[in-house]
Amino acid sequence: MIEITLAVGLLAAAILPVLTLTMRSTQQTYAMEQHVMASQFAAGILDRYLAMPFKVCADAIGKESYPQKVCDTETFKDAVEAGAAFSETLQRTFRDFEYEVTVSEPSEAGERGEMFKITVIVSWPGNPGSPPTRQFSLNAVKFNENP
Repeated sequence: MIEITLAVGLLAAAILPVLTLTMRSTQQTYAMEQHVMASQFAAGILDRYLAMPFKVCADAIGKESYPQKVCDTETFKDAVEAGAAFSETLQRTFRDFEYEVTVSEPSEAGERGEMFKITVIVSWPGNPGSPPTRQFSLNAVKFNENP
């Protein structure tokens, strides 16, 4: 009887680190998925603004109020309507994501009107339902094509 108890104890002691490692690996995979989704969303927003003409881009960013929920954007709503097969997953993934777009003018007066820096910051909670604690930012410089 003592041999069985000893064998069960050794087996439990050997399996505990494996279970802990598996749990940690699952958490890291989830965190990486969140980070990739945030980076793809930020790149999409930045690409949309960079494709606009200089003046239109500055006006479009200035008209928006930030921070915004990702799920409230027109682009997101269009994507959800177009892809019904994965819309539930998309909504669940982005439900707590927020984003903000800022414009920074150059410090030198001679460069104003020729370029500005666009920064897209996407933030999300580390744990679902909690306040945003993680963020990803992406920057680009928008040049005036027709100075």
